[in-house]
Amino acid sequence: MHRRLFLKGLVSIGIASSMAAPKIAMAGGMLDPMTSKLAGSLFYTMEAPGRWAGKESGHVPMIERSGNMIEVTTGHEMDGYTHYIVKHILLDEHLEFVAETMFDPETDAPISTYDISGMNNALYMVSLCNKHDAWLNRRAL
Repeated sequence: MHRRLFLKGLVSIGIASSMAAPKIAMAGGMLDPMTSKLAGSLFYTMEAPGRWAGKESGHVPMIERSGNMIEVTTGHEMDGYTHYIVKHILLDEHLEFVAETMFDPETDAPISTYDISGMNNALYMVSLCNKHDAWLNRRAL
């Protein structure tokens, strides 16, 4: 729990301190972390893979919506405890924690499903790799 609050604080500080960079405004006046200067350094995205350039296709979580459900898939091989996706984390449009799915690298594929009833505007999904850090994707609702 403390780790989530710490990361949320870092994202907020990074967004607030990087106001000079172009941003995409979100609901409630918060700026989009996908375009913050932390993208590509603290976390990674398709557009900002930082030091992990070339790893995007296996790490960015892909989000498919069907009604009030989403399916999240990370195209990453699960190589036992050597190299694997640890978990998916669902955040709402304000980067508030909603849910997470932990994976057993010896038996699971990095696929998770969530009911998004009541969520508005956008959601964020984090895919956490044990070797290549946290990867963020956003989906408008």
